[in-house]
Amino acid sequence: MAKAPKEKKKNQRRRFGFQDFPISRDFVLYSVVKDVGSQKANITIGQLVAMVLSARRELRKGLSTPKAPKVPTPLNAIAAERECDPIIDVECNGLVLRGVLVDGRTGVNVMTIPAMRYLGLKIDRPASVTLKMANKRVVRPEGVISNVVITIMRVSTIVDFHVVLEENGAYPMILGRLWLTKSHARNY
Repeated sequence: MAKAPKEKKKNQRRRFGFQDFPISRDFVLYSVVKDVGSQKANITIGQLVAMVLSARRELRKGLSTPKAPKVPTPLNAIAAERECDPIIDVECNGLVLRGVLVDGRTGVNVMTIPAMRYLGLKIDRPASVTLKMANKRVVRPEGVISNVVITIMRVSTIVDFHVVLEENGAYPMILGRLWLTKSHARNY
């Protein structure tokens, strides 16, 4: 009879665990899940938000509310009364300029040369921009008058004006979005 060749047994390594090295006879297995589950959080919400950038962004979006500025009610009353661009009176240097247009579509505040002379103002610096007028004509302003204090319905605002040549039927002054923003007017 022929002998069957011996099969080699694989040496299986035995892994050691906590059970193999008991410290005492009353050894209980340690469970991280049970340990953490029985603990209270030892971190504040502020600390958690400081550590996690995405949580900070989400909280900032959800918790922040835009601050509503105090809006002078007379300015909002003008917008509510008229559906078109209002024409108002402006006080500057103790003089009243009538027929001033408030236009929320205009990007800058504009003043004509005769209005500038009437109010006793002078050009401070040259203009660095060109303006596109309502009739699609491109105009280079004569200059800019800075820090002009204008008062409308007892609300004073400091604004800059671009000075242009007068056209037939032109408004003496146009107050644009810059003035609307500074005076906190709404509804435009």
